[in-house]
Amino acid sequence: MKRLLLASYGVGALPALVDGDVAGLRLAFVPNAAGPDADTKEWVQADRRQLESFGCEVRTLDLAAVEADEVGAALRDVDGVFLTGGNSYLLLWHARRSGFADLVTPVVESGELLYVGTSAGAMVAGPDLGPAANLDNRREVPELESSVALGLAPFTVLPHDNHPEARTLHDEIVAAHPSVRFVRLLDGTAVIVRGDVEEVVDSPPSA
Repeated sequence: MKRLLLASYGVGALPALVDGDVAGLRLAFVPNAAGPDADTKEWVQADRRQLESFGCEVRTLDLAAVEADEVGAALRDVDGVFLTGGNSYLLLWHARRSGFADLVTPVVESGELLYVGTSAGAMVAGPDLGPAANLDNRREVPELESSVALGLAPFTVLPHDNHPEARTLHDEIVAAHPSVRFVRLLDGTAVIVRGDVEEVVDSPPSA
């Protein structure tokens, strides 16, 4: 059974995803949405700190620096993947180029690996970035030929809905795409997916 935690900001709900058994969880940490200087970004540091505070074993998987064979080896040695926020189109491009997208999807669908994502990392789990993501962000990745995403969730997350600018943009997105299913998330909330069951839950960032 697939298990996803798709959050806006904060993964406090991670223990609920794994029924409390979080210490020692091995996670491949994919920072690429945040760009080449991801480790300097506050939200990336916050994600890493929160995972480590749970006792998770965090292993960086830089998709800009690996090919498909290395991605496959990394995925065989972890319990799940964690994708941070940033530019969702940049993340999707790295996921496609490295082979990560093709390799991770079947093992998440089968329940072999957990999928955890915040912001952009949550958005790429949906069917298609096109209706939801900022077009300026796509212009930063002209090499990306398609906005089709991983398709692990039957909806697209709209994160940071508590921020007025984001909320206004989300209102416009939802109105413009009445046939697309969106889940709007405030910072500190997430949607947990277990098989075909979905639940929006509190998911605070670390203190």
